[in-house]
Amino acid sequence: MTYLFVGAGQAGGAIVDALFEYTDDSLLGLFSSPDISTLGTPFVFNSTIRDLENLANIPEENQFGIAEQHGLVERSEPGFEEMVTGGFGRDPVRADEVMVQYDTEVQNLLDRRFGATAPPPGEEEGEGGEATTPAPAASDTIDFVFLCLGLGGGTGCGIGPHLARQIKRYTDGHAQVIAVAILPNTKGSVEDDTNDDGIAAGRQAWNARYGLDRLEDEADGIVLVDNQRISYLDSSAGQFGEYNAYVAASLYDLITGPVFSSVDASEVESVDTPDIDVQDIVTSLSFGIGGDSRPGYAAIGRSVSMTQTLPGYLLPFVGKREIDSAALSRLSASKQTLANADSQKAQKAISLVRAPSSYLTDGSHSVETATIQEFLERSCGLSEVNLGIALSDRKLASLTTLLTYRREDLGRIAEIESIAEAYEEDQSEQMMI
Repeated sequence: MTYLFVGAGQAGGAIVDALFEYTDDSLLGLFSSPDISTLGTPFVFNSTIRDLENLANIPEENQFGIAEQHGLVERSEPGFEEMVTGGFGRDPVRADEVMVQYDTEVQNLLDRRFGATAPPPGEEEGEGGEATTPAPAASDTIDFVFLCLGLGGGTGCGIGPHLARQIKRYTDGHAQVIAVAILPNTKGSVEDDTNDDGIAAGRQAWNARYGLDRLEDEADGIVLVDNQRISYLDSSAGQFGEYNAYVAASLYDLITGPVFSSVDASEVESVDTPDIDVQDIVTSLSFGIGGDSRPGYAAIGRSVSMTQTLPGYLLPFVGKREIDSAALSRLSASKQTLANADSQKAQKAISLVRAPSSYLTDGSHSVETATIQEFLERSCGLSEVNLGIALSDRKLASLTTLLTYRREDLGRIAEIESIAEAYEEDQSEQMMI
């Protein structure tokens, strides 16, 4: 089983880069957290080398450029710096048009990395002439794809849907794609229609609508990360690194927790130990069944509580803290990565509790999973809730939650669409002058 973590554009690449902090090399052995690189492979695509040079955790052999005259270019290719320089000037339509010419190169790239190789001559048969078990088809090697892309600029917004489509085609529809889509800050001033970073809010809203409309056709579910959530902070541009780290930590827990830190039911006999996996995440992010399925829109939230007081970090068996499960639930919901999201309009939820084993038993300090379950069920219109638990090797209890909405129930999307329509009308009027 292989997962792909694909970053498209500057914002998408930054999320994947933050996610791959969770490796043995980048953690420097300070924690025993499972190495995410044993689970999946990162790929990052961009149209300017400057953004690729900012990546700290993605090997250069997994970095790719997209250039108007050259198509997909591997970072190791001679002359890469001269071929991949220009970017798309926040124009996703232009990026889309370029990718139309070269998008089948994505399948060629995947085949070079994951394609099954033929056995050497004379080894097609086992001993005695019997046929050996055939190697798995290349299309079966990729199960889940996490596609991270920004929707306010040109590259990620323009090429992201192509990447999703070509990966699915390469796997004959076997792979399921979860998109992690970064919404731009569209809180512009009335006077100049720019956001806090001086960028045209109307143009970014138009890009976001354009990207979401196309992404819906390719993704199995969409997780929204809204930059407007940090727009109120002083020097919000400097907060992107911390925001990316928060999103990466949330995704890391949900993806790796059930895989690497599952709970042995015999050790926690008095507590229900439901399992969740990535397939459960996909199911929670979509509505309908089979061919009638359509992607939902989710926000992710994570809350953390220390399980030890300061003396407990120094001396064993002292300083154990009680966990307020109700507060943990409320905080996880309030920290959703979507501005103005009303959790009471959520339709589905999937959550993962991670805690030391002693906090998953039926004791006075335990995490009350029934309390969390009840909170989530009250929030979800369909009462479709999945709650899993996993062990933590740190003295922390965390709750990571995805709340899934229908697009029409999200006021933030409606706001973006309204700004985009106003921008479109303004552009049409200017063209007529």
